[in-house]
Amino acid sequence: MDEQLDFLLKSAELNVVEFNTDRRKEMKTFGRTLPYCIMSYHKEGNAKLRVGSETFSIEPGTVVYIPAHLEHDHYKDSQEETVFLWWHFTYEIAGVMDVMKMFQIPFTFKLLDREHFEQVFLQFKQSTSTSGFLPRSVLKKAKALELLYILLDNALSQKQEDPDHLSSKTFVGILARMIQQPENPLSLQDLAESMHMHPTYICNRFKELFGKSPMQMQREMRIQRAKALLQSGVLSVTEISNALGFSEIQNFSRLFKSYVGVSPKQYRDLQKKWRDNG
Repeated sequence: MDEQLDFLLKSAELNVVEFNTDRRKEMKTFGRTLPYCIMSYHKEGNAKLRVGSETFSIEPGTVVYIPAHLEHDHYKDSQEETVFLWWHFTYEIAGVMDVMKMFQIPFTFKLLDREHFEQVFLQFKQSTSTSGFLPRSVLKKAKALELLYILLDNALSQKQEDPDHLSSKTFVGILARMIQQPENPLSLQDLAESMHMHPTYICNRFKELFGKSPMQMQREMRIQRAKALLQSGVLSVTEISNALGFSEIQNFSRLFKSYVGVSPKQYRDLQKKWRDNG
């Protein structure tokens, strides 16, 4: 499990969309839904968080975590000043899987070492605004990953053990193999026979853990891999189809167009045109 999880995290890409430190007496964010994850650390003051039918009281030292595409309210019901450090980010594998879904982070949790987190957040902010001989992007990436590690470590240390953790290990292994070799044939029936589980349970549990069914995950990984190969221009469309495990090029072209909106050849031509004009 540890080796497979390590492989998955090494395959993931962290992208910080935006971040800041805010100081507010009023906060009225209702019905918000964003296409990326939100983490907001409340340094001073109080606030409220509503997700579904649950309302949480946010006190100093609390981190709010909101998954991508989840509607929520984040607001204040007092006039005291609230200071919070926030960032919006994605943490994905192959551009198709939200890694955060795998951890099932609670909506709120406490930071055990607030001073350390605040220091790293300040270092992260400084890495984005200063210049020097070395590219600051290296330091920015390092500090972003350190921030994520601190937050995950705190959240998971306070999270209750998954009662189905043994089967979770098996599913992490399936995902790891899928990422390594997305071209390999995959069927729920084969998985059911090898895992001695019902196909419906496998599909539902995989989706619960990773946000998508095994078949959908594999299809999207194949598409992402095809796009990269088409952009490189080294292999022909037929060679790419074969490399991704399609028995017929027509099946590959049909699937690609259903996801991307154009045929593989049209996609390659468009990418070349944009590069030439750029």
